[in-house]
Amino acid sequence: MALLEVNDLTVKFYTQEGVVTAVDDLSYRIERGEKFGVVGESGAGKSVTALSLMRLIESPGRIESGEILFKGEDLLEMSEEEIRDVRGNEIAMIFQDAQTALNPVYTVGEQIAEAVRHHLDYDDEEARERTIQLLDTVGIPEAESRYSDYPHEFSGGMQQRAVIAMALSCDPDLLLCDEPTTALDVTIEAQILEELESLADEFDTAIQLITHDLGVVAEVCDRVMVMYAGSPVEKAPVEELYYDPKHPYTVGLMSSIPRVGDRRERLQTIPGTMPDLVELPPGCSFHPRCPYAEDVCTKREPPLLNPETGRDASGTDAERAAACLEYTGELQEGLDYEVEIREGHDTRADATAPNPEGDRR
Repeated sequence: MALLEVNDLTVKFYTQEGVVTAVDDLSYRIERGEKFGVVGESGAGKSVTALSLMRLIESPGRIESGEILFKGEDLLEMSEEEIRDVRGNEIAMIFQDAQTALNPVYTVGEQIAEAVRHHLDYDDEEARERTIQLLDTVGIPEAESRYSDYPHEFSGGMQQRAVIAMALSCDPDLLLCDEPTTALDVTIEAQILEELESLADEFDTAIQLITHDLGVVAEVCDRVMVMYAGSPVEKAPVEELYYDPKHPYTVGLMSSIPRVGDRRERLQTIPGTMPDLVELPPGCSFHPRCPYAEDVCTKREPPLLNPETGRDASGTDAERAAACLEYTGELQEGLDYEVEIREGHDTRADATAPNPEGDRR
């Protein structure tokens, strides 16, 4: 049994402008101790997916359908009291902005100790000792004296470490990391990612890492799910995704990664923006931005298929899946891109697509 199994999850927000389908019929699984990446631009549905796992979707949002099985139990069927016992204890989350995740009127140590007392039933002294140990573990110097500091007395990197300590305080089985290195400089980012990996190994914790950065995914994750406009468009083991991407959106994300020594004057970009989730374009939601789009792409929504066999791959057991009409045999000209692997200084894939303004549109 997988640690987490999400089946056909749909989340909608009922706004004055219309109904926003933020997550649409999403299925995936995470095994115990696995590092699972969720990738996509802002608005792809990554954070809403994570908040759904914690049952933190607030009005006007609503989880419309699906099931979220954690250790075989459906989180959506639990009472509010039952889900509070799971939240922060068995499933913890590192929120995107550490500064807003910490309460400015309480000391950092007390905020972490509160979770320890609540979930582990420690007394005040035990909780304090546990908190100081956690602060030291995540690399905060002079942890005992920093216990009594307020969030504004911590740097951005130290605030992020404190939020990680809080998330790890009860030894969770699943850690949801929502862009945990946002707004940090690259040196601190590398340290935080290294700490997350080593702490996850130490505590045997599964990680769901949400990011827009495929470079981070390459360093940390075992498997990856690429999301676009609320739906998964590709799933793959991390090496297969980099060496052999199967969806044009994945190719676009990879070709826009900046690299040391790259002499191009401009980075390659994906034209256009994420579509309005109130009114998605007909057919494939990516077709207005896709350099390989054909007339059929405007009429038919592509199913998630195994790109090798063409069989249905929408379930949680599918290791390899892509949502493109190339794999139904309906594209006339097919997908025409190359993947260049630069060994040595850069082992990430370099995918080159045709000019989006060219003849293929």
